[in-house]
Amino acid sequence: MKLLGLSCGRKMENTEVLVKEALMGAEESGAEVGMMRLLELDIKPCTGCTSCAQSLIQGGAGKCVIKDDLHILDEQLMECDGVILGAPVYVLGPPGLLKVICDRFGPSHDVSWRMEAKKIRAAKGKSQDKGPDERSFKTRVAGFISVGGASTPNWLSLGLPLMNLFTFPSHITVVDQMQILATTQYGNVVLNELAIARARRLGRNVAEAMGKPISNVEWRGDEPGTCPLCHSNLLIVTRRNPVECPICGIKGVLKMDGDEITVTFDEEEQKRSRLTLAGKLEHFYEVGGSYEIFMQRKDKDEIPKRLEKYKSYKEIKVR
Repeated sequence: MKLLGLSCGRKMENTEVLVKEALMGAEESGAEVGMMRLLELDIKPCTGCTSCAQSLIQGGAGKCVIKDDLHILDEQLMECDGVILGAPVYVLGPPGLLKVICDRFGPSHDVSWRMEAKKIRAAKGKSQDKGPDERSFKTRVAGFISVGGASTPNWLSLGLPLMNLFTFPSHITVVDQMQILATTQYGNVVLNELAIARARRLGRNVAEAMGKPISNVEWRGDEPGTCPLCHSNLLIVTRRNPVECPICGIKGVLKMDGDEITVTFDEEEQKRSRLTLAGKLEHFYEVGGSYEIFMQRKDKDEIPKRLEKYKSYKEIKVR
């Protein structure tokens, strides 16, 4: 079983130290481990060209047309059975590089899109060797490590939740997560014995979950969280129920008893979470429906003419 460590932090600084400590714990449980520094890769932003999505819709492999180092990370992800992702928090959440990677992996690595591409190839009588990578469909698990210099968690509020953007399209199940506060510079986390021990335990938890059927994989984190699926405490709250988990996209009922707040997500809602295959397929067909609506618009051929007035409008030249 192969466990991949990914660090969004600097070389031999706090995030990398904790990821490596987690890998050491995993190695104790028999995992084959390796680590990559994401800052060493040249990964360009997604342009929204939809080439990957269009390829999948036509039964193709869904490869990105941008030429950079993403394929190096992609190959490591396809090979692994588990991931430990560590990221520092600079402004409330993980650094922009992780979001860039999530944008590039989002549509192209969504399991539901890849499953549909396989069906399309089969319906056309085509072989599967040029379709989506078969390794996309194997079970994987993950653990998250969020590292911040602030001494209070409200300055790291998006650190752990946004890491789910990396794992949920590929249908990777998160089994543990940890957040470390008051960790600033120069690798000083090595002096925090509780953090080091917790990282090692996270590594063992991920390693022990690898290879198991998802139905047998249990949440091993310290806190269950408000959402029973992504274990986040974030909620979208309007003036009335239902409230919504912004990560899973499921609705729940919030109740207060004095100062105690409970949120209940019924079984049907949980089944359509973005973390589930059903939730991903719901989005796949939603996108397809939007495209059909667009194609039925009689004025769609007007687009080029109407775009003319925006060409070069007040553009500031940068080169």
